[in-house]
Amino acid sequence: MRRHYLPNENDNTDNLARAIWLDNRYWENMRIATANGIALALKGEP
Repeated sequence: MRRHYLPNENDNTDNLARAIWLDNRYWENMRIATANGIALALKGEP
């Protein structure tokens, strides 16, 4: 995971924690976007 988010950094504890934080943030944003998309689809307005 660290290599995906921080490809030029080493595997120290801070970089691993930062990569985990970035991954959690990404999935939280995807959850919100999906919920908004479903709400828009059910609402039926353009």
